[in-house]
Amino acid sequence: MVISTARRVADGCRCSEFVVEGHPQRTYPAFLLCQTSLTLRLQEESKSGAGPKRNIRLLKANYIKEFTFLGQGEDPLDVNKCFLDLNTLQSKEDSAIRQAEAEAERIGVGVTPQAQSLFDALSKTLPVRWDKSTIVVMNEVRVSSPYLPESVTGGTPAANERVRKVVEFEKKRLQSRYGGQ
Repeated sequence: MVISTARRVADGCRCSEFVVEGHPQRTYPAFLLCQTSLTLRLQEESKSGAGPKRNIRLLKANYIKEFTFLGQGEDPLDVNKCFLDLNTLQSKEDSAIRQAEAEAERIGVGVTPQAQSLFDALSKTLPVRWDKSTIVVMNEVRVSSPYLPESVTGGTPAANERVRKVVEFEKKRLQSRYGGQ
């Protein structure tokens, strides 16, 4: 019954007292997004009170046990009536791209999972980067394949020793995890 009623109500209805499994009863402006799949877009006002922010939920109509129809309403997300702060959106996009690039630089290309694990362990306490398949620590100490304590070269004796200890500890940890492989 709910599904056939939803088809008749169609887009732009305001509904109240949705009874949805596992969710409290609330009043939502609801808009039918897809007649075929009966997907509803429910709009909740933000609880933070930080301006006109909204939470949007997508809900399949078959999860609704019952609802009360309050009448047709305007779509509050109509692109002709929405204000989009393009500078803020551009700033968020730039920030996300920078973060994704930084994360991508932390992934070694053509290295073993053990080498990546060593890199991740070193990066917890020291500045590290990849130089092809060589791990560069503090821009001076280098750890080359096969990534053993004997593979640590360069840097001051203290820096070299510190990196050797981390490599040795990580090697033992990996051997206990993977059974000496």
